[in-house]
Amino acid sequence: MSTYLAFDLGAESGRGVLVHLVEGKVTMEEIHRFGNRPVRLGGTMYWDFPFLYAEILAGLKLCSERGVKPDGIGVDTWGVDFGLLGPDDRLLSNPVHYRDARTENIHDFSNPIMSAEAIYKNSCCEPWAISSLFQLIAMQRQKSPILPLAKTFLNIPDLINYFLTGIKKCEKSIVSTGNLMNAEGSWSQEVIEAFNLPDMFGDLIEPGTVLGPMTDANQQQTGIGDVPVVATCGHDTGAVVAAVPALGNDWAFLSCGTWSILGTTVDAPILSSEAFAKNFCNNEYALGGWFINKNILGLWLVQELKRKWDTSNDPWDYNRMTAEASEARSTGMVDCLDSTLMVPADMEAALYDLLKKLGQPSPQTRGELVRCVLESLALDYAYRMETMTELTGKSYKVLNMVGGGIKNTLLCQLTANACQIPVHAGADQCTSLGNALTVAVGLGDLADVEEVRKVMRNSFEMMVYEPQDGKLWKEKLDQYKLIQRS
Repeated sequence: MSTYLAFDLGAESGRGVLVHLVEGKVTMEEIHRFGNRPVRLGGTMYWDFPFLYAEILAGLKLCSERGVKPDGIGVDTWGVDFGLLGPDDRLLSNPVHYRDARTENIHDFSNPIMSAEAIYKNSCCEPWAISSLFQLIAMQRQKSPILPLAKTFLNIPDLINYFLTGIKKCEKSIVSTGNLMNAEGSWSQEVIEAFNLPDMFGDLIEPGTVLGPMTDANQQQTGIGDVPVVATCGHDTGAVVAAVPALGNDWAFLSCGTWSILGTTVDAPILSSEAFAKNFCNNEYALGGWFINKNILGLWLVQELKRKWDTSNDPWDYNRMTAEASEARSTGMVDCLDSTLMVPADMEAALYDLLKKLGQPSPQTRGELVRCVLESLALDYAYRMETMTELTGKSYKVLNMVGGGIKNTLLCQLTANACQIPVHAGADQCTSLGNALTVAVGLGDLADVEEVRKVMRNSFEMMVYEPQDGKLWKEKLDQYKLIQRS
């Protein structure tokens, strides 16, 4: 048996998970969980990095106290955020949260220097205002005294790895989220020079690179010994993609949770003007190479309805919501990427307002409203898959669905109906598993990403949802496309 310790840090919480690899199968157990609360200080929203790092050390100490010495350690986090080290290799400031207001209207400042499309073509990724690049540009705009002092740029997982090991490296999957890496997998000098950023971008490494043991001080503090730290897929989405339990090359993936991420692996980034115009321009990196993906609102819509409806006197849990939706009739549909659904004060009211605006029939019951949301999500997946097919030239025989959304069997079936291809649903913990199995590749316990996918297939039962009612769902998809154009 081999055992790996995966630290998976999300925007709201983090956890340490022990992943055991035995005879080609994995099991996992959570050993540590902690909150992740941003802190507003002096008008700036920061991550509490010292607290997060302390919790990682606490997770390592828990392993030691249990007598568990993992074969390797990996850390993944959310994307884009970073820390800057000074000439003495000390952290110059607590990392700033991507939701901080410093990047507001940043494109008004950046576009005269380099257009959004030019940035995309030179850095492979959608030029979001929150990306690492635009956060650095915002520091320039504010004339930050910190930026000129910076000698090392490290994204959050790389920063954690540095403090664990003393080794400064930049892992490609996390760097690929920030508009700083080009199609050759190198730093985008065109972008860096256009914005006159400091000379602070160090060695880029592949996911699965062994960095080395922890520092002597960390070994003594945690009692865990000389366990190697591996630069795993540092971006949580990259870790998910590494662990998709797919077979062959003619598949797409859908990571479904609060957000949905639809994508597929590609041989090289897609940098066409068409991809940029259709807002399908997220080329990111993972174990095994590049993938293209699209962020879509997911079960956030249902979660917000539950938050409003679920009371002690009248419980509305997810099982009840799904059961009611399964029995409900089909009514109208909503554009799942409409801006009014992003952060409404009242999701129910926002959905009904949008249905009215779009001229769609209004649901008459809560079950009908939930069904409206789930059908709309499925249709949006199908609509985006058509775009992805046009951009990649690939046709897909299977959609691999992973993440917490696979527990919603109605959504899985509706997705198969809308996309008119089989949906294979399995493995709801791909982030931690992708992290750990990339560590396994780095240590030589697994050969490559294809062996990782084989382990995932061996470890989890796949539910297969066959498409139904093809003619009806083609008509629904045609109607959904009209809503997109209205």
